Amino acid sequence: MSKPSEVLVINSQEYPSKHMGIRSRIFLIVFCLLTISISITYVVAERDLTNTLKLQTVNELEKKANLLVLSVDNLNKFNSIQEADIIADKFAIASNSRVTFISNNGIVIGDSELSPEEIETIDNHGNRSEVIEALELKTGWSSRYSNTLNKDLIYFAIQDMQQPDPNIIRIAVPLNYLENITGTLGLSLILLYLVVFIVSIIASGVAANYLYSNIQDLANVAASISKGKSLKDNIKLLPTQRVDEFGTVARSISQLSENLKNQIKIIAKQRDQFGLVLDDLGEGILVTNKTGDVVFTNEQASVILNIDSLINENIKNFNIPALNYLFKRVKNKKRADIEFEIHINRRYTKWVLGSMNQSKTTGQFILVLHDITQLRQLNSMRRDFISNLSHELRTPVSVIRANSETLLDGALENKKDAKVFSKAILHNAERLTSMVSDLIDLSRIEYGDLNLNIVDINLDEFIESYIHSMKSVTMKKHIDIVYKSNHKSLIKADKQSIERVMNNLIDNAFKYSPKNSVINISTTENHEYIKVEVADEGDGVSKNDQEFLFDRFYRTAAARASDNKGSGLGLAIVKNLINSLNGEVGVLNNKDAGSIFWFTLPVKK
Repeated sequence: MSKPSEVLVINSQEYPSKHMGIRSRIFLIVFCLLTISISITYVVAERDLTNTLKLQTVNELEKKANLLVLSVDNLNKFNSIQEADIIADKFAIASNSRVTFISNNGIVIGDSELSPEEIETIDNHGNRSEVIEALELKTGWSSRYSNTLNKDLIYFAIQDMQQPDPNIIRIAVPLNYLENITGTLGLSLILLYLVVFIVSIIASGVAANYLYSNIQDLANVAASISKGKSLKDNIKLLPTQRVDEFGTVARSISQLSENLKNQIKIIAKQRDQFGLVLDDLGEGILVTNKTGDVVFTNEQASVILNIDSLINENIKNFNIPALNYLFKRVKNKKRADIEFEIHINRRYTKWVLGSMNQSKTTGQFILVLHDITQLRQLNSMRRDFISNLSHELRTPVSVIRANSETLLDGALENKKDAKVFSKAILHNAERLTSMVSDLIDLSRIEYGDLNLNIVDINLDEFIESYIHSMKSVTMKKHIDIVYKSNHKSLIKADKQSIERVMNNLIDNAFKYSPKNSVINISTTENHEYIKVEVADEGDGVSKNDQEFLFDRFYRTAAARASDNKGSGLGLAIVKNLINSLNGEVGVLNNKDAGSIFWFTLPVKK
């Protein structure tokens, strides 16, 4: 009796010790595996996230750099480091980044983080990797530590529009945000380790309690998961070296984890590629479900529709009737297109072509938006040009035809009448010739076919000589021309072009100035250009007409009602000639009476 009782006592003491040993081993295995997995995942996630954020930052820097190139155009136009540095500072504030201007020989001529004195002391940037790459491939980027600013930066370099031998515009932002994100991941990792510790304790207890009764069920469930069936958080990893049910479960879960990891990587890669492609398409994309709720969109869609937030909104709430029409029509026809307009403000309307179809696989509705405002404007300009040209040509042609028919009908026999009709024919023929000549010249100027001889011109001598040549005209018109000079520099321009500009502006002033009035020509200067103003004492130009006054064939209502003849091409020629000389042109009303037409020309440096 004593022997069996001793055996029972021994067994009852051994069982708890074995039970605790298994539980400890399960806890240790689960905790180590999860810790290692989380650690590796953290390293991989940190690396991938850092690379992704870097690429996204480079994409944003590229967009900003392209805008800077369009704004700056050519670094050679800066005449000093101070001037270039001021522009770099302004663009840096606007883009919230560091902006650097680098000449094609590697010399820094402007930097938003440095003063002009500091710029002159920094070393040559021709050996910077992003600069070398940009000079060879038009763009380049790199990430490194800046000895000048003592911090890590991402640099993006791009060529300016100088051809040949382009210069480099570089834009950079610090990498502080990457450290912040990494720090956040580190805190998350600590919390995960705490969760892993708690989960390991619970898992070890549950596994120990249900080890012997449920091991086969766990193996079956793990095998089912490895074949593609779904089950969440019910199985824990076990050692793969064992050949029993624990090993089967471990191998099955390991295979499942690997498959899921590969699938997630593929899906994430495809999603990122798809998103980048949609953002760079230039067209707006909207995807809605069957009820009209927006489930996907790109940034361009918000820009085209002029709506800040589109996601999770219903298409019916956009207050655009054309989109509601498209949505209803596609439900029946599966595909529909429509052109519609969006009123941005009182003066600007955007035209949009919307195409919507229903996906055969998902049943979702896909809307593609094209901004066709520019095409509309070009078509309108073409129609207006043809209409205006036809209108301007009709009058002289009609006069020539009528007078010719009159002469043929017998007026040739009356010398006095024949002379009158012949003069009318000659006058209108000259008018046609002048108009055609102006059109040809305007076309040559607009397409850059006009050969300009850019030389240094003394504006005082030029204007005084011009006024002297107009003496007979001023006496005939009973109008004086007065010149007031307020500049010192020479200008760089084409002499014939300036003479033609002055002819058009003075002729325009003569037409609308009363007798015994004065036409005032004055100049002012700043460090970049000289501004020339031609002021008359006429009736002035309304603000509504000022916006269109330099368009081809445009004439104000007062001009059309007056006896002054004109084709409406003179001011258009003035505008295009001045623009070809890198200047600007405009008009405003005089405070007392009349109009002030002005233009600017670059000074000689």
